[in-house]
Amino acid sequence: MKQFYRCMIAMLIAMMWGTNVHGKNLESKDDFQLESIVVTAQKREENAQNVPVSMDVFSGTDIEDAGMEKTNDLVRMSSNVNMMDRSCEHIVVIRGISPFRGCTYSPAGFYVDDASYPMHYMQNIDLFDLERAEILKGPQSTLYGRNSESGVINIVTRQPDNEFNGQILTEYASQNTFRTGLSLKGPMIKDTLYLGGAFQYKSSDGHLENLSTGDESAADISHLAGRFTLRWTPGDLWDISLTADAADADDHGAGGRLLYGNHATGKNKIKSDCDAYLNQDWNGQTLRIKYYAPAFTFLSVSGIQNQSLDKVNDCDMWDDPSNQRINPLYMDERHYSQEFRISSIKNGSFEWLAGFFAFREESFFDYKYEILSANMVYMNPVTDVETEGAAIFGQGRYTPFDRLHLTAGLRLDYHTTEGYLQDSVQNRDYDGELSYHKILPKLSLDYDLSEHVMAYTSAAKGYMPGGFNWGNTGTRETFDYGPEYTWNYEMGVKSTWLNQRLMVNLSAFYIQMEDKQVSQLHPTLAVLTISNAANAHSKGVELQIEARPIQGLDFFAGLGVNRAVYDDFTTVVREGSALIEKDYSGNYLTYAPKYTFNLGFQYRSSMGLFGRVDLLGTGPFYGDSANTARQGAYEIVNLRLGYEWRNFEFTLWGKNILDKEYMTFINPFLNSIVGIDGPSRSLGATIAYRF
Repeated sequence: MKQFYRCMIAMLIAMMWGTNVHGKNLESKDDFQLESIVVTAQKREENAQNVPVSMDVFSGTDIEDAGMEKTNDLVRMSSNVNMMDRSCEHIVVIRGISPFRGCTYSPAGFYVDDASYPMHYMQNIDLFDLERAEILKGPQSTLYGRNSESGVINIVTRQPDNEFNGQILTEYASQNTFRTGLSLKGPMIKDTLYLGGAFQYKSSDGHLENLSTGDESAADISHLAGRFTLRWTPGDLWDISLTADAADADDHGAGGRLLYGNHATGKNKIKSDCDAYLNQDWNGQTLRIKYYAPAFTFLSVSGIQNQSLDKVNDCDMWDDPSNQRINPLYMDERHYSQEFRISSIKNGSFEWLAGFFAFREESFFDYKYEILSANMVYMNPVTDVETEGAAIFGQGRYTPFDRLHLTAGLRLDYHTTEGYLQDSVQNRDYDGELSYHKILPKLSLDYDLSEHVMAYTSAAKGYMPGGFNWGNTGTRETFDYGPEYTWNYEMGVKSTWLNQRLMVNLSAFYIQMEDKQVSQLHPTLAVLTISNAANAHSKGVELQIEARPIQGLDFFAGLGVNRAVYDDFTTVVREGSALIEKDYSGNYLTYAPKYTFNLGFQYRSSMGLFGRVDLLGTGPFYGDSANTARQGAYEIVNLRLGYEWRNFEFTLWGKNILDKEYMTFINPFLNSIVGIDGPSRSLGATIAYRF
C-alpha cells in the first residue's frame, strides 16, 4: 500500500501544473459541477439520480479514461459486482447471487442497445465506441424478464448524427500486446440519413507459460470485432436505426493450474500436454424503430444473436502420458427477440409504460469427455434445446402530491423449453419439456427530501427459469431442474451537494433466495445433477461518492459490503469410494466477495496533461459451495498519464502495476485446488487521433 500512496502523490504533483481549463470535459463554468447523466434503466430516459434503483453509470468518456477494454474491466468499477472469468465462461455476480457451476445463463441480464445477449458466453464484450454503460443492482424481472434476478448491465453504443467525427487508436503493451481501432460516423444526407462504423483488433501472447512445451504464449489471443449502424430520421417524429455487429476470437484457452500438491506450479505457469484452444464467432443485428407521438413514445426492438463456440480443455491438468484427458465442446446458439414498448410523455402526475416481448432460442451442445491415454470416449452427450417465451409488462409512476412518488410494475411471463439429449457412447436417449407462467411484481416509493436529495424503498421479485443438464449424461431423472426465485428489499438515498460538485448515494438491501439451483451428486445414482436443493439470503450496503473539488479534478469512490450465505443446503459429496452427506448451511455462496471497493482520482490540466489513479479492491470469496477453495482479499492499482494536444492524445499506462496475484476462477480438483490467474502487470502506451 505504501507504494500505491507514493505513486498517487507523485501523480497528483505532476498533474497540478495547469491553472486553466483544458481537455475533453473542461470547456465552460459548468465543469465545476458533476455532469447529469440520462439513463434508460427503467426503459425510459431519466436522470440517473431520479431513478429509485442502486446503479452505477459510466459514460463513454469514463470508459476510455479508465482504460476499460472488456466487461470484466467494467464490473470492477462497480460495488458488490464480481465476475467469474474462466475460458469462455463470464458469469456476472451481483450482490452475491451466483449460479451453479457449468450453468448456461448468468443471473444478471445483459443488453446492448435494448437487445438481449442471453448466454454468459456472449457477455465479456469489447468496450469501444460506447455512449454509456449502466449497471443496475437488484432484480429487474418486471421490465427485463427472465435471468435478471440479480441485476442488469445495459450497454448503449454511440449513434451517428449530423456531426462528422471519428477516432483512430493504436496501442502496444506487455506480452507483445497490440490493439488498434477505428471509428467513423456522420451524415450521408443531412438531417435524414446517417452512417457509423467502428472496429477493433487485439492480439497478445498472453501471460501464461507451458512448462511442458516451453511455450510462453500458451494463452495467446486474437480478437476482431466490428459494428456498423445505419440511422434514418424521416422527419421529426421517427428515429430508425439498424445495427449489425460481429466478432471473431481465436485463442489458446489454456489457463488452469494446480495450486497445491506435487503437481503445483507457480504463478502464470502450467504443465499441460493438451493444445487447448477456444474459437468463438458471433454476430447480431438489431432494428430499432422509434416514433414520437404528442402523448406517447412507441419503440420496437427486433434482435437476432448468433454465436458458435468450439473449445478443448485439459482435464487432467498435467502432462502425464498415462492419464491424458480432454473435454471438447461445440456450442451453437441462435436467439430471436421482439419487443414493442409504449410510454407516456412526461406530463402531469402519472407516467406509464407498457410493453410486449417475445423470443425464441435454439441451442445446440456437443460435449465429449475423452480419455486419450486409454483411447476411449467416456461420454458424449449431444443436446438440442429449444426455448420460447412471451410476456406482457407494465409500470406506472404516480405522484399523488408534490415530492412523493409511487411506482408499481407487473410482468406476466410465459416460458416453455424442450430438450433432447442423445449419448451414443453411454447408450442414453431422452427428452423433456418444462413450462412456466410467472407473475413478477415490483413496488417502490421515493420521496424528494429536497431538490437534490431523494430517499426510496422498494421490493421486487427475481426469477431464473429451470432448464436442462446438457453437460452430463446422467439419467432422465437428472436431466432437468426447476426455477429459482428471489425477493429483493432495498432502501437508499441519492443526493447531490455543494452546488452539484458532490454526489453521495447510499443503499442497503436484503435478498431472499428460494429453490436455489445448485450442482451436486445424486444421493443414489452418484452422477452430477442440478437441482433446486437450497435456500439462501444476501444482505449488504453500497456507497457511491463522486466529487469535483476544483475545476479539472475528479474524485470517485465506491464501497460494497455483502454477506451471501446458504440458509439451508444439505448435499452429497464423494469421499474416496463413499458418498457422504454434508450440511453446507451457513456457507458462503460462490464468487460473492465479502466486500469490493474502488477509489480513484483524475485530473486534466490547461496544459493538456491528463492523469488518473485507480485502486480496485476485492474481498475474499470462495469458488465452491463447500468453501474449501478460497481466494483471499487483493487490491489492484492502475495508473494512466497522458498528454492531449489538439486532436491528438498520447497515454502511458499501467494495469495491476504492483503485480498482485489473484484468481478469476478457483475450484477443488482431486486432492488439490485448480485456479486461473488474473492478468499480471501490464505496461503500455496508446496513441489516439480524434476528429
